Amino acid sequence: MNLSKQDVESYILSHGWQQVDHPNHKLQVFAGLVDNDGRAIRLVLPITNDLKDAPLRIYQAVQTIADIEDRSLNAVVADIEKVKASQ
Repeated sequence: MNLSKQDVESYILSHGWQQVDHPNHKLQVFAGLVDNDGRAIRLVLPITNDLKDAPLRIYQAVQTIADIEDRSLNAVVADIEKVKASQ
């Protein structure tokens, strides 16, 4: 998976997620759909691709998106790449 933080961010913003404040300056947090208890589901991305754990955080975010959308990881990655290509 060769996606950047910006690729994932573009995808989630185009799907209604909104950035929310977070005290850790190394992370960007987004709120999207609500869970069964009515709380907003949060998605975490690194602030930059240069952080040591950025690839892991990006992978975890994409896996979370796949779980939420009830789709395969490969299907979500393909859609993120489509959004990237359209920019």
